[in-house]
Amino acid sequence: MFEVRPRNLFAAVVLVIAAPAAAQDAGGWSGFRGPERDGKVTSWPEALEDPANWPEQLEQRWRIPVGLGHASPVTVTRAGETAILVFSREGGEEVLRVLDPDDGSILWRSAYSAPYTMHGSALDHGPGPKSTPEAGGGRAFTLGISGILSGWNLGDGTLLWRLPEDPRFSQGTEPLYGAGASPLLLPDRDRLIVHLGGPDLGVLAALDAATGETIWEIFGDGPAYVSPTVTDIAGLATLLTMTEERILLLDPEDGRIRWEQGFTTPYDQNIVTPVVLPDGERVIFAGLASPTFMLRFRAGPDGALLGERLWEAGRTPLYMSNPVRAEGRLVGFSERNSGHFTALDVSTGRVLWSSSPRAGENAALLVAGRSVLALTDGAELLLIDAASDAFRPLRRYEVAATPTWAHPIPLPDGILVKDETDLTRWRVSPADDSP
Repeated sequence: MFEVRPRNLFAAVVLVIAAPAAAQDAGGWSGFRGPERDGKVTSWPEALEDPANWPEQLEQRWRIPVGLGHASPVTVTRAGETAILVFSREGGEEVLRVLDPDDGSILWRSAYSAPYTMHGSALDHGPGPKSTPEAGGGRAFTLGISGILSGWNLGDGTLLWRLPEDPRFSQGTEPLYGAGASPLLLPDRDRLIVHLGGPDLGVLAALDAATGETIWEIFGDGPAYVSPTVTDIAGLATLLTMTEERILLLDPEDGRIRWEQGFTTPYDQNIVTPVVLPDGERVIFAGLASPTFMLRFRAGPDGALLGERLWEAGRTPLYMSNPVRAEGRLVGFSERNSGHFTALDVSTGRVLWSSSPRAGENAALLVAGRSVLALTDGAELLLIDAASDAFRPLRRYEVAATPTWAHPIPLPDGILVKDETDLTRWRVSPADDSP
């Protein structure tokens, strides 16, 4: 159960109260899976939306070491200038860098002490961080693997605020495999949504982005690894997320629960971001060893939402990989059969095709038109035609020498790939319009 409280559990240590300069962010890939958190790319030339136009090979522009971790890089454009943000680990520190996209040179670097002891069953994944930074309104926000939440001045890396340690939310009470949910900046850019804590004890909160002070908070389940999204559902602005034990749809203004339903997976590993269809009524949910299913929502009394199950696809559970929607299909990666790709009809849940088994542990997906890019943890980038009647990748690119768990990040002329320790910029097409 959850309890909404309009008070401050966390009193942030505010180091710089003044807001950053007013130059507003004009675009970019500024958070987890892009502006809408759906993996949809809008920055590529129209030609790249047809997978037949992709080249035989990608051109490497640069590769630089940036530290350990599976947090995806992000990009932000302000006053016509684009910068890359990378959140990673170097020894006992978590580090936030801002890089020049032309050559990967460091514009600024900030770090803080963050020693971390990994859970024994997750040693192969490394000590993080896993949470993708969020940028907007002249600020950047990071959530470290042990739950350290920081607000930064995007212009120079000055620390704006940091939530102090609380004995209930220190290491040992973060999620079993480390904090992995990415912060969410609401469209007004004044409020930040975070879910902190650990097993059986969590707080989902809206914070003042400038100061870190609490606007509203909900106590209850510990956080999952799902990153929250905000969208219109049945005509109501809705914050959509999962905890370790349930699905939550809330009013982002005050945290009031619009709808909730119990949903558990083995080891409390709710990871898959729900997929909202364009009609704003149908939402697809998935999880480890669980059927993928669709609900339709309609508005109920007093701002509540009412959900109705439309279909269930029991053969296609999804684990760590977030699916994308393209050409009336849900393209995803299932943990079954030692990992395989699959496509479902979004209207019925019917399986349209599946790939051969043993494709890996994970795949990070992007979509632009019919082009679906899938980056496996084995550092292979596959180009898939979403409209195809079978799994037949049109291109295969080797993009790193070490495992790749972070999402690839689109640039106007190509992509960024973060592997275990390095960041690489790959060119797909001539860079006349590159940043």
